[in-house]
This record gives sequence, structure tokens and C-alpha cells, in this order.
Amino acid sequence: MKKYTILLLALLFAVMPLAAQETDDQGLVNAGGDETLTYLVDSAGMTLYIFTNDEPGVSNCAGQCLENWPPLLVNSIDEITAGAGVNDIRLGWIENEDGTFHVTYDDMPLYYFIGDEAPGDTNGQGVNDVWFIVEVLPFTLDIGFSPDLGSYITDGEGMTLYIFTNDEPGVSNCTGQCLENWPPLTVESADEITVNPYLLGEVDVIEREDTGELQVTYNGYPLYYFITDVEAGDTTGQGVGDVWFIYPPEIIGVGGNDELGNFLVGPDGYTLYVFANDEPGVSNCAGQCLENWPPLLAFDVDTLIGTPQLDSSRLGSIPFAEDDTLVMVTWDGYPLYYFIGDEAPGDANGHEVNNVWFIVPVDMDAE
Repeated sequence: MKKYTILLLALLFAVMPLAAQETDDQGLVNAGGDETLTYLVDSAGMTLYIFTNDEPGVSNCAGQCLENWPPLLVNSIDEITAGAGVNDIRLGWIENEDGTFHVTYDDMPLYYFIGDEAPGDTNGQGVNDVWFIVEVLPFTLDIGFSPDLGSYITDGEGMTLYIFTNDEPGVSNCTGQCLENWPPLTVESADEITVNPYLLGEVDVIEREDTGELQVTYNGYPLYYFITDVEAGDTTGQGVGDVWFIYPPEIIGVGGNDELGNFLVGPDGYTLYVFANDEPGVSNCAGQCLENWPPLLAFDVDTLIGTPQLDSSRLGSIPFAEDDTLVMVTWDGYPLYYFIGDEAPGDANGHEVNNVWFIVPVDMDAE
């Protein structure tokens, strides 16, 4: 989830729809609607809106505007929860002057409309051509997360997708009974593929010779489901036959901000750092250090990939002392870390901390 900080007057938040005030799980954001349209609602089913005059991380609704369009507020960021059909990575918040938090979706603040009286009401849709419901379009490819496995690629419903190591880039070698156990992710057209914006890497399709279907590929590798996964978050196919594996998202990408320029980021767009007290091939960060500076981990050096702008030969790995099934990802031999104080892509709050932690600048021309 993502955080922004702005100053707002608390008294402007006094007017909230009764249904919104009395619900439990105030920060729960669901995908509601009907068979024709899916859009964001709160835990009670009340419709949520965005204001196109806002900016990412900034609410430009004040005064009478807030009386008519009360914000979705929580008292703690721990209350912000992704419900059915909503990806947690798309939720965030703005910190208000009074200590409350205004919930955001794709960085845009969320509001109610005072004219809605019951779940299913969408009376605010299109008002003044600046207020709109937030339509939820499940991505064809999205990002899932497991405490045990880390980040991996899913479909828009959160179902795990796998790669088959006997495949080749652009070629599926799974046929017959294999396809019954490992159904391919297919689409009618490559044009219909939508991808979570934080998922780096190349997405394409191949035409299967046996069925003529278009199978989605990630960095050239065909993607499959596993027949024994029954709900979002299941990863029962991981390691089957030592040839079927979840696919970690693009490990390394290029991000940046206006102040620091381009620098390395992880699969979710968050900033990566190096520790000046490390040595090439050696991590000297342990204990509390690792809690504050979580390392970028992978299962195998063979899974390490970079975006096309990067020289992947600079990527490597070293053993991870805390778990011998994982490796720490390195850049030019130096281990890469996140900073616990970063709360959104583009944050670089760890840069120059204690004069030993630094971003990894990327010279796009040189790369």
C-alpha cells in the first residue's frame, strides 16, 4: 500500500453518510456492482468515487466539496484492507493533519457521495463530469504475495500462474495430459491483455500449435494454471516434478524520482539500496539490520532477470544465511536491500541514512 502526506482540516470531515459511519471494517475496500459493471465499494456496499481534479496523492476537495463528497477515512493504516476483487498493492493513503488517513486507490483519494442513500446507489457518477465511480478491471496479469514464496505472478482473480522449465522462450512443450493438469492462460486477443503497472517485464502471446489458442507469455515463457489450485493464494504447483514453478515478477527494474533521477527498483517498484559496510559477495547486515533493511531475495540465480534497459550480467546472488532455500540478489556483487521506511514506489527515504545506505543510480545511456 502507498502513503502520501498532506494537510487537511479535521472539521471538514464531520459530515459522513450514516451508512459509512456505522459500518465495521471502515477501511475494507471491496469490488461491488452487478453483472454488467464492477466498481469499488466500502464494507457496507456504499459506492466510492474519485475526483478527477485531484492529483495522485493529493486531495483538491475542500470546504463545501467535502460536505458533499465525504472522504473514506480510517484512524489507522492497519484498517486499510483489500477485500474481494481488490489488489492490496493498489490501496494506499494520505495522512491528514488530524492524524486520520484518507484511503486511496491507484494513488487517487476515495470519496462517498452525500446523495447515495443505500448500497448500489451510484448517484454521484458523472456529476459535473469530474466525479466517477472507480471501475475495477481485473488485470490479466497481476502480482500475488506469499510470506513463504515472496512475490509471484497471478491472473486478475489472484490465481497463481506457473512456468514449465521444459518450455523454451516462445514455445510450449506442455501437451496432451500435461495441459489437462496445467491449463494455459489464454486470451482471445493480445490487445485485451492488461497488466498491473507495477509488474515489470515483457508480456506477449504465442499461438499454440495444438489448439490454436493464444497463450499469454511473460518474458517469453508460457504461463499456466495448476489443476489442484482451487482459490486465490494457492501455490500447490510450486516445485512439482522439479519443473513447475511460480514465476517471480521481473526482479530488477528502473524507477526514480525528480530529486535523485533513475535508480534500481524491485518487482513492486520499490527502491533498492546498497550498504557501504558490505563487501562484494558479502552481506554484513544481520539481525535488526535485516528487519529495517529487508534483502531482495530469489529462489535461484537462474530466475534473476532485469528489464531490457539493464545489463543483466551485473546481477548475481549470494547465499542467504537466514534461509538456505533462498539467495540474496546482488548488483555488481553488492547485496540489494529495501528500506522499511519506504511506503510507496518512488520513495527513497533510505538514501544516505547514516551515510552508509545508498540508492543504486542507473545511467540509462550507459546501460
